[in-house]
Amino acid sequence: MRKVLQFGLLLVVLLGSSSLFAQKGRDETLAKSYFENAEYDKAAYLYVQLWENNNQAQQFYAPLLKCYLQQKKWDDAEKLVRKQSKKFSENFLYQIDLGAVLRLKGDEGAAQKQFEKVIKELRPNENELRQTAGYFGEVGELDFEIATFNKAQKMFGGKIDFSTDLASTYLQKNDYKTAAAYYLEYIDRHPYDAQPVKNTIQTARGGDKLMSEMETQLYTKIQKQPDKEDYIELLTWIYIQNKDFEGALLQMKAIDKRKSGDGYRVLEIAHIAQTEGFYDDAISGYEYVVAKEPRTSLYFQARTDVLNCRKEKIAKKINYTDADLQALKADYESFIAENGKNARTAQSIKELADLYGFYIHDINAAVATSEELIDLPGIPQSLKNQAKLSLGDFYLISGDVWESSLVYSQVDKEEKDSPLGEEARFKNAKLSYYKGEFEWAQEQLNILKASTSQLISNDAINLSVFIIDNLGMDTISVPMELFSQADLLMFQNKDGEADKVLDSIVFTYPGHELFDDIEYAKAQIYCRKRQFEKAIPLLENIVKNYGKDLKGDDALFLLADITEREMNNKEKAKELFKQLIVDYQSSLLVVEARKRYRVLRGDKLE
Repeated sequence: MRKVLQFGLLLVVLLGSSSLFAQKGRDETLAKSYFENAEYDKAAYLYVQLWENNNQAQQFYAPLLKCYLQQKKWDDAEKLVRKQSKKFSENFLYQIDLGAVLRLKGDEGAAQKQFEKVIKELRPNENELRQTAGYFGEVGELDFEIATFNKAQKMFGGKIDFSTDLASTYLQKNDYKTAAAYYLEYIDRHPYDAQPVKNTIQTARGGDKLMSEMETQLYTKIQKQPDKEDYIELLTWIYIQNKDFEGALLQMKAIDKRKSGDGYRVLEIAHIAQTEGFYDDAISGYEYVVAKEPRTSLYFQARTDVLNCRKEKIAKKINYTDADLQALKADYESFIAENGKNARTAQSIKELADLYGFYIHDINAAVATSEELIDLPGIPQSLKNQAKLSLGDFYLISGDVWESSLVYSQVDKEEKDSPLGEEARFKNAKLSYYKGEFEWAQEQLNILKASTSQLISNDAINLSVFIIDNLGMDTISVPMELFSQADLLMFQNKDGEADKVLDSIVFTYPGHELFDDIEYAKAQIYCRKRQFEKAIPLLENIVKNYGKDLKGDDALFLLADITEREMNNKEKAKELFKQLIVDYQSSLLVVEARKRYRVLRGDKLE
């Protein structure tokens, strides 16, 4: 009987505790719901019970305090915090809460004394110090966060570095001068670990102001310690962020001369400048390495790079003349003659062939140079196939359509699963378009839309959409056939003949949907003749009256490009690039337009 009674009592206890546990769960869920719905009075009522019944647990203390603060019940909040801080007297976070509540009550003197008490009682425990400083920051007491880190610095006597913590806090106060000083102090102590500082500059709110202040302080430091490379390298990095490659190269050249280096630092900056499109600065860097005496191991690389950069500048259509073309041709020929025709000079031979064919328009020289490169032993197959694609273009320019298609097909077969093979297939599809074989071209383009190369995929989609838009249900294909002929003539550098064909479409088929495409093609012809004043009205008309058509974004981008580079009207160009970003958000040109806009706006960071 006694055992039965004991079991019954145990069952009652278990059922009771289970009921209490279930009630706690329900109250906690309901309190959280009230809190999330901003019903702070109801939430506070439940949290008080939960806090008192659960040994003043932190999980209920924090939301209860927030409820009181939201209702501005300062006395209740102070009473709560004093109880909590008395029970957990070793925990500085509750002491900070008390100071924060006192400040909210308007008792500034008491709050100040409370925070000072925390600082006075700090112990040499790194984790505790960081936690305390961070909590001061959370409650908006940045000066006391700084005081915590300053005391931590003294406690550990420099064995633990809090300079980046101090810099970060001053940065929150918008005190860029002091923040910069602490970041530079960190670099002094850790000369091989400047990356955290760079990361902060790139991601911090107000990073441009911080960078400007650091640049100013670095000038002063370098004047006092001109041989300290850590400062010079950080200053160079800042120059690069600001797209000031001239300044960056100046610093790297100074280091290189002082250390009698081989120029690799200068070469690295030149490569970045070329990638960013600052060709003149890049050329300056390459030529510095080329001119070094005695020649270094980087001489050959620099010679190759400077030729490539000069050709890329021409390919971007940046203010070049026939004299520039002839000078570059002579330098390529001299470089190849000096070093022989072999695997080392193969890339330069390929670039010379392209220069002959696409810019100097000496197709015979282009074909001969390409064929010679393809026959050279020891050349990477991918480079040979790149040369073959150019050779196919040269055959097409000369009018040998059959040979052109044959060469493209060879590359397609040899590079079946590579981007180069897809490029060859696209060139064959475009060849079908040039010949007026639009259905066959569409079949090939439909496959290429799924290309792994985004560039090929985009080109395939654009050409396919163009054919559909302008052929569509029209039973008369003659206008499209004439336009594709004009397109081919432009590719063959027969701009005069192309212009006549375009005019014939306008005359014979007035009002045809191709009109904006014709205007865009004629604008391109004027640009090639450097008659920009004639191209601009055509592009403006397309943007104004055909802006929603296929060539709207292309016309706006070309107009902005001409306005900036040829007309030198930076402000107007900035407006045009901004218009493209806003009006053509899905355009593939937006990325480049945004980059150009930011440069024109004077942004220091991208």
